Amino acid sequence: MTKRNLTLASCLALALGNAACGDDGQSNNGATGTGSGGGSTGSTTTSTSAGPGSGSGGGGDTASATGTGGGGATGTGGGNVDPPPVCNASAAPDVGKLALETVVSGVDRLVYAAQPKDSSDWYLVQQTGTIRVFTGGALRSGAFLDVSSQIALLSGMFDDERGLLSIAFPPDYATSGKFYIMMTATTGTNMNRDVVLEYKRSSDPYVADPTPTKTILRPDASAVNHNGGHIVFGPDGMLYVGTGDGGGSCNSDKPGAPQDPSSPFGKILRLDPNAPEPYAAAGNPFPGEGARTWHYGLRNPYRFTFDRMTDDLFIGDVGQDSYEEVDYAPAGMSGMNFGWAKYEGDHADTCRGRTLREGATYTPPIVDIDRRQSATGPFSDYVSVIGGFVYRGTQVPQLRGVYLFGDYTGERMGAIMQCGAETSPITVISKNRDPNAPNAPAFTRPSGEPAFRDLTAIVEDNAGELYFVANRDSLVKVVPGT
Repeated sequence: MTKRNLTLASCLALALGNAACGDDGQSNNGATGTGSGGGSTGSTTTSTSAGPGSGSGGGGDTASATGTGGGGATGTGGGNVDPPPVCNASAAPDVGKLALETVVSGVDRLVYAAQPKDSSDWYLVQQTGTIRVFTGGALRSGAFLDVSSQIALLSGMFDDERGLLSIAFPPDYATSGKFYIMMTATTGTNMNRDVVLEYKRSSDPYVADPTPTKTILRPDASAVNHNGGHIVFGPDGMLYVGTGDGGGSCNSDKPGAPQDPSSPFGKILRLDPNAPEPYAAAGNPFPGEGARTWHYGLRNPYRFTFDRMTDDLFIGDVGQDSYEEVDYAPAGMSGMNFGWAKYEGDHADTCRGRTLREGATYTPPIVDIDRRQSATGPFSDYVSVIGGFVYRGTQVPQLRGVYLFGDYTGERMGAIMQCGAETSPITVISKNRDPNAPNAPAFTRPSGEPAFRDLTAIVEDNAGELYFVANRDSLVKVVPGT
């Protein structure tokens, strides 16, 4: 997630339903619908313009059409017990008073956390190569998995973006014992490769077998930045993988890769770990060498999430020096091109000489953040956007249906409502309450708790409640404020 040379651990898609889609967001059954909007009229703008055009479907490499926007399919870790709430994009969300409660702290270089289905245990991912388990209100001694022998992070002025970055549990984890990690080793045969590995737990449910059972993804070695690093099982049970563009300035390490569906770089990949190699999931939009690609044209999709109620996909894509963005793909859409390196945010040619893939339709972001040195907006201090979730829990009712995003070091977070192709204005939420503006949206911390500074992930539990991986050492829960 590199920005202004500040780096961190590098910075799923959709239920297929009846409308698996092809190139540039088309439906393989020829359905017609609307895509996501985007725009840029200020430092933090959203748009209600339509996305890709409509037309006939087809699973080939050159077809172009839209799929139906999803809604109502069962999402990972939840299901549609209640009808979706009324969605209103006409005004910025009223988020009310919010607070943060510490769940666990003191976990060094914490970058991610996840729960297996139907479990209250948290698996805490340390960038240095260890996964710890927090269960029954306590952090277990010893590691669930330890790959630290493959990771020696650089120290000094800048954070190293490599290391162990995420974990994902399939829906059948309780019976299969399989789980997956994404990491970028700093030594050995996988040095500077953004690999996805399959493991199994041992006879001890809180200890994994240390030897991987499969290598699901092993691209060529690349630069040490823009490693992607996020994996998650989507509502369809497939494994979605976010990959960076290969690193370097303006995609210089793997030129053109994000616009090439046959390259694994700069993508959201959709994989079936139970299929034959190369583990491409059935129904993906591109043939041949591009059979693993679901969406493309991304720089560094460090964190991306599904709305558990609608199955829509939200992607926090880390920009370069000028703009950050949040991208949106309605459920049932695939093959969408988010524009990098031709576009950064919704702005063409910040990298000169870059082009879109021939015949492709560009999908602009729903959130476009100006963080150039001349920017003056509330998010002008952003360095690496962190994509979040649409809140579907019950404990903070004023957040229901609201999508939250943040930044690694930026002092403010944002909240929007995404209603089909329409995006609401942004509500700005300070990470910490300003005593001079006590009623402004902010996260309150209990007395004696440290200030909320760094953000490396926004995660949800099996009930849809939201948590932040904060300050590189803590997991904190979003709760109502007073």
